Amino acid sequence: MIIAITNQKGGVAKTTSTIALGGLLAETSSCLAVDFDPQGNLTTGLGIQIQPGQKTSYEVLVDRQQSAAAAIVETKYGIKLIPADISLASGEKQILHLADNSRILRKKLNPLRQEFVHILIDCPPSLGMLTLNALMAADAVLIPVQCQFFALEGLRQLLETIESLRDEDTHPNLQILGVLPTMADRTLTTQDALKTLQTKLPGIKIFEPVPKSVQFPESNLAREPIHRYTTEKKLIEPYQAVVKEMTEQI
Repeated sequence: MIIAITNQKGGVAKTTSTIALGGLLAETSSCLAVDFDPQGNLTTGLGIQIQPGQKTSYEVLVDRQQSAAAAIVETKYGIKLIPADISLASGEKQILHLADNSRILRKKLNPLRQEFVHILIDCPPSLGMLTLNALMAADAVLIPVQCQFFALEGLRQLLETIESLRDEDTHPNLQILGVLPTMADRTLTTQDALKTLQTKLPGIKIFEPVPKSVQFPESNLAREPIHRYTTEKKLIEPYQAVVKEMTEQI
């Protein structure tokens, strides 16, 4: 199953969530993480420094002869990775003139379905061609959302994009795995945001919120998934719930 982890707003814990989920999934099955953000935070967060000659998401996107499999590198904790760096930003521009340019990643990842039970795509904070490729490649979408009012407002555009792909029969089987509230605390702002999600998004699963904690940036610095960095259940259990949903839908 291919999951696009996306939200056009930055700073909502997309990469942190990708690492957390990938680490948990790799405990029991095969998992590939695809860094599809030119910032390359997933790559560095998994402890990978791109070496000279290393193939990345850029080559996968722009070179029709480049297989996705050839770009895969090993990381700790069993997660495989297709890395990325800033070159991917120029790749997005290079494919704009190509026919069927929204389906490039889909065609490249489909052969890997036989090798990996789970493929996670960490998307950039935009609704450009990279995110569109990720959505077209995915079976389902996980949307991390920061527990703030303005973050919820920005969610509408992403949901409209997903619906347009379905309505145009471009990708009618694209599902929304759910919305994952992140950086939750005990303030009224968080409580209001969670209530708004429940009332404004009928029919969409709202996962248990991920608490705000300094241990998340600390775990990123340590290059460790959160369940390896801490035993604090309240930080791990929300991601375990998402993993459970993923495995049940395979």
